[in-house]
Amino acid sequence: MSESSRLTCIGLGITLGSQLTELARNQLAAADVVFFHSNTHYLAGFLQQINPKLVDLQPFYQPGQPRSQSYQAMLDAVIAAVTAGQNVVWACYGHPGVASWPPHEAIRQLTALGYSAKMQAGIAADACLYADLGIDPLAEGCQQFEASQFLFYQRTVDVSAYLILWQVAIAGDFSLARLQSDSSYIDILCQHLLQWYPPGHQVILYEAADLAIWQHRAEPIPLSALAQARLNQITTLVIPPLRPKSINRQMLDKLGVPADHPLRQK
Repeated sequence: MSESSRLTCIGLGITLGSQLTELARNQLAAADVVFFHSNTHYLAGFLQQINPKLVDLQPFYQPGQPRSQSYQAMLDAVIAAVTAGQNVVWACYGHPGVASWPPHEAIRQLTALGYSAKMQAGIAADACLYADLGIDPLAEGCQQFEASQFLFYQRTVDVSAYLILWQVAIAGDFSLARLQSDSSYIDILCQHLLQWYPPGHQVILYEAADLAIWQHRAEPIPLSALAQARLNQITTLVIPPLRPKSINRQMLDKLGVPADHPLRQK
């Protein structure tokens, strides 16, 4: 096993170039090979300036093929490069560990084989969302789910907090093969959400900006219009609180919160 054999999974951030850390840039420059996903046609050109030894993983996605097969092919390619003695960087959109199973699995498998494999944090879409929409997730509370998982599993929604559903365009896709929105599935999601929210409740369709010169998308629509809305692969559904938080007075008593405390005035 070569001392240079290693894997580092880095995050490129969401807005190209402006969210790449100095550490990640240095790791890109020093790599023997850089694996990446060309989610925009600008990305390859940007990375080429740092390190020309690039392998684009985007061709591993094949029409009609379950994403699980594509992910396994990517995983195999990255692991093969490391075991061949190379210093490998896997450059991922956003944060390498958010909504991304293959980097986690590559690190797990390589670590088990005795190789050095680690992950560096990156700016994910949620960080951009909080900044662009002016949301402090700790102020009102925030629940986040992948949209399909929100449908597949029993979930409890706190309507006094924000609800964020990621990858909403492919909500309900059990085949792991669809990349485009299906209005019939989106309607099922909408009907599901109507258990907790009225049809006219204003929600936000959010998309972070890929380039610093672009504007993010923050389109308010009534919940009832969701199935007719334009949903892209990067669209996130943000549902603001329906009502204010309710004070737990029994807990205030247990904690000994005094009568003149601001919490008692709510």
